[in-house]
Amino acid sequence: MKVNQRFTINIIHKFIKLKGGFNMEEKKETVTLEKSTLWMISTFVLLVLFAGFLIFSYTGKSSTGNATAGADTGNGGTGAQTYGDLSVFNDASLFPSLGSGSTTVIEFSDFQCPYCALASGLPVWTSQSQFSQYADLIGSAGKVEDLASQGKLKFIYVSMSFLGQESVYSAQAGLCANEQDKFWEMHDAIFRTSDAPSENTGKYSKANLEIIAKGISGIDTAKFNTCLESDKYASAVQQISQAASGAGVQGTPTFFVNGKQVSASWNALSAAINA
Repeated sequence: MKVNQRFTINIIHKFIKLKGGFNMEEKKETVTLEKSTLWMISTFVLLVLFAGFLIFSYTGKSSTGNATAGADTGNGGTGAQTYGDLSVFNDASLFPSLGSGSTTVIEFSDFQCPYCALASGLPVWTSQSQFSQYADLIGSAGKVEDLASQGKLKFIYVSMSFLGQESVYSAQAGLCANEQDKFWEMHDAIFRTSDAPSENTGKYSKANLEIIAKGISGIDTAKFNTCLESDKYASAVQQISQAASGAGVQGTPTFFVNGKQVSASWNALSAAINA
């Protein structure tokens, strides 16, 4: 015979009435719940809390990661929010740049961030149908890079590293390549190596980053390897993170066009570039 267990809960309601003064009344009710009902309620509450955690994580990173395309601030594409002095990002030893012109685009990006990989448009998996919902994000940073290569604007890359140790190694690798004027080649090679929207799987270990660098034409691999293995730019990567925080950046990819934050989409970027 199955016995239903019941749980009794006493609920106390307190009422405060204003009748020429404060008068508190107390009413006690008893509610009886079967065990199965209590389990259903508990499960529902846990599911709601878990869903809330996922939503917070999705919007918090972007990432973040997912991380999300956390740069989208809902500013309608042209960026309603204007930031202060961003001249710190003109230091090419920390923030590699490409091209020149009256328009400056700054991208804050983490090499491990799946949405940053989508923005680059370089990994093969970004063309898969399940990512079609991000069509306006896919390749947006790549298009900016192309315009910079043509000398139509200045493109500055800020190497974020908040997704784990492999993000740190990747950021260091970019700066080691930058010593030899090979940052953008390394940038493209790192993103092309991404075989899935995943993080800290070992693909950006120091050993693998050295293999990636070996495929870059004209790079001095011995010098690169020494730079990476010695953590020459470890403190510089921390300095970059501090500068990004000072600019109010909280997610990746984040874009600025001429000092204004712009949503992470090609429609928004192209509108701001051509404004």
